[in-house]
Amino acid sequence: MDARLIASNGPPRTRQQMIDGVQRIARAPFTALAREEVRVVVDGVELLVMVERQERPRGGWQVYWRAPCCDRRCCHLYVLGGALACRVCLGLDYRSRHVLHPALIKAAKIRKRLGAAPGVLSKLPKRPAHWRRDYWARTLAELAAAEGVILELLGATMREVKRRKARLDDGR
Repeated sequence: MDARLIASNGPPRTRQQMIDGVQRIARAPFTALAREEVRVVVDGVELLVMVERQERPRGGWQVYWRAPCCDRRCCHLYVLGGALACRVCLGLDYRSRHVLHPALIKAAKIRKRLGAAPGVLSKLPKRPAHWRRDYWARTLAELAAAEGVILELLGATMREVKRRKARLDDGR
């Protein structure tokens, strides 16, 4: 396990840009008109953006932006590189779709609490004098359980790679 994999809310583990790192413009204004155009200034350039209001089945209204790039109804528009567009057209994604396996996160947190180096096979420190023996034993058992899950995941990955390799070798 790498030290970079410790925080679940840290930097993304993908090159895809996340929504929380991009400037979002304000909510669509609520007016009495069903459709109207709003002037938005992005990097000194004035853009006309359509706003659409839709009646809800149980009363009330929902206001949407019409994305200037694809004419799709959106709750939010984003500014990236001087362009105003929706999440889909900018290729943005939600951070929650790129989280690590919970066992990786749990093992990293326990190792940090123990003061151990990150990594499945890295050495554990001795029990500090101020830690009770039962608490130390319970924490080590939790770590062993989390790392057991990680090892099973790695084993399953290796079995799958070997199976695919054997299948490709037999096809020659």
